Amino acid sequence: MTYAKLSKELWKDRKLLTGFILVLLSIIIGFYGKIISIAKFYEPIGLITGLSIWAFSWVLLFIGIFMVGWETVKLMHQRIHHHVKKTAKDTYEYTKKLPKKGYHYTRKLHKKSMDKLAKTSKAIAENIKND
Repeated sequence: MTYAKLSKELWKDRKLLTGFILVLLSIIIGFYGKIISIAKFYEPIGLITGLSIWAFSWVLLFIGIFMVGWETVKLMHQRIHHHVKKTAKDTYEYTKKLPKKGYHYTRKLHKKSMDKLAKTSKAIAENIKND
């Protein structure tokens, strides 16, 4: 599975999406609980209600982190595996071409040197004939 395909399917994963929403919801509810606790500090019912909401937001936060955490670990594992696999494949393909490149380069050098040798021999032969 490619990384682009994986990132498109990421938002289709209900567990991850639910965890993300729970984390956001816990932050909002936590601030609301703090505001109630501060605003109604001298009223026991208001204070208990605010602290209860705030404590509930922590429960939601940990549940959300747990749900998002495992999905994130899976995503990181898949992404690392994808990059390692791609790098290994690219390295193999590159090293597979090296002997052919070396062979062709050596043949090219050999032909070039033989052409120069032939050209030099002809020049020497013409110099001998002319003398």
